[in-house]
Amino acid sequence: MRRTLIILTALACLALVYSVAWYMQDATTPAKTNGENEVQEEKRMSVATAIVSEETAEYVIDAQYPTFDNPAINNAIEKFINNAIAQFKVETSEAPPLTSETRYEFTSIFNGVYIGEDIMSARLIVSIYMGGAHPVSFVYGLNFDRATGRELTQEDALRMLDMSLEQVSAEAISELNAQFDEGVFFVEGAVAKPENYSTFAIDEGSVTFIFQPYQVAPYAAGLQEVSFKRR
Repeated sequence: MRRTLIILTALACLALVYSVAWYMQDATTPAKTNGENEVQEEKRMSVATAIVSEETAEYVIDAQYPTFDNPAINNAIEKFINNAIAQFKVETSEAPPLTSETRYEFTSIFNGVYIGEDIMSARLIVSIYMGGAHPVSFVYGLNFDRATGRELTQEDALRMLDMSLEQVSAEAISELNAQFDEGVFFVEGAVAKPENYSTFAIDEGSVTFIFQPYQVAPYAAGLQEVSFKRR
């Protein structure tokens, strides 16, 4: 029985790793993250890769995040990354030491870069390992008004769709219900609450709401998302 549980746990971890890897590759216009500051030119705007790298005996940090030709946007993204890393360091300082072969890890990459006439957007994938069977990954939507550098809100996203949160929730629940077998879909993670739809990404034709691991399905199911056409 114990051996069976170990095998099932290993398979679940592999499924999530595959799901996150697929997600990283599948998002629109993936950014290159090889650390060489390769630039994507689009509508006279560029995106490059900034890197925060740090190693100690207790932890490893390898954070890659996008920078644009816009100081206000860059400051907001850098502040987000720095706050996340600072919180990670606090947690590692309070956590028990791992084995000599293992360290705590904070990694991030980005993809899904969109540079439009009025909006700039990217998806930041953060993975944190604090011990246990596997790291935990989260996706954050970085969405900004190109002219002002203002970070776009959930209300902005809903206005682009000409839909209410309740309408978005109803359609998302219907789509996710059709995708998962009975008992697998966690409907409470998709009901019309602002926190359930706080993560989103914008591109030229759509707004995509992203659900974190465990939010609407088991961990092994990976990250889920539902897209709506901009109007």
